[in-house]
Amino acid sequence: MAGTTAPHATLIETTTLVFRRASAGGTAFELRVAPLALARGASLAVRGPSGSGKSTLLALLSGELLPFEGEVRARGRSLSSMSDAERRAYRATCVGQVFQTFELVASLDVLENVLLPFRLHGALSLDDAAHARARELLGRVGLGDKSRRSIDRLSHGERQRVAITRALVTRPALVLADEPTGNLDPALKREIAALLIDEARAADAALVVATHDESILGSFDGVLAIGGDA
Repeated sequence: MAGTTAPHATLIETTTLVFRRASAGGTAFELRVAPLALARGASLAVRGPSGSGKSTLLALLSGELLPFEGEVRARGRSLSSMSDAERRAYRATCVGQVFQTFELVASLDVLENVLLPFRLHGALSLDDAAHARARELLGRVGLGDKSRRSIDRLSHGERQRVAITRALVTRPALVLADEPTGNLDPALKREIAALLIDEARAADAALVVATHDESILGSFDGVLAIGGDA
C-alpha cells in the first residue's frame, strides 16, 4: 500500500523500510516494508501472522526503533535525524500508544491511569485542561461513571477502553495500537475496533493498528500486509 486517501496533509511518510535483528535461535529476522503515507484522520491496519514484524513496524513509526535502511518522516522531519531526547519528546507529545497488554497500573484508578502520560513526561502539563480532556474521553467511551474505579474491578473490554482513552488524552497526531482486539469475542472485537477508529478520527489523529484479525479489516481506510500475508 502506497498510502491512504485522507482530507489532510501527510503526517507520516516513509521510504522503503528495512529492519534486521537476530532471533533467539540465531536466525536473522528481516522486515521490509514498502513506502507508505498517512494523514491525520486516516486509519491503516497492518496485517500479518505472529512474528511477521507488525509490532516492529509500530516501533519504527514511533521512533523507538530506527530502520537499517530507509527513513520515517513525521511532519516533514526524519526520526533518524533526531536525538534520543527529541524522539522521546516526539513520542510524548505526538504519539499515543495502545499496548497489546494494556500496561495499566493496578494501584491507580481509571482516571489516574488515563492521566499517567502527563505524570511521566515533563513535556506535558497536568492541568485542569488535561483533567477535563480525560473526563470527556471517559464519558465518550462509556466509563464516565467509573473514573474512580480500580482497574481490577473492570472487565477486559473496559480495560481496553481505558487503554484507548489514555492513548488519546494527550491529543496525539498519531495513534499506534498493537493487537487491540486480541483475545476478545467477535462482537467485542468489532466494537473495540469501531471505537478506536471513531475516537482517533474524532481527535483528528492518524491511526495504525497491528492485527491478525481478519474480521476487522474492512473498517479501515487501508490495509498493509506484511510477512507471510504480504
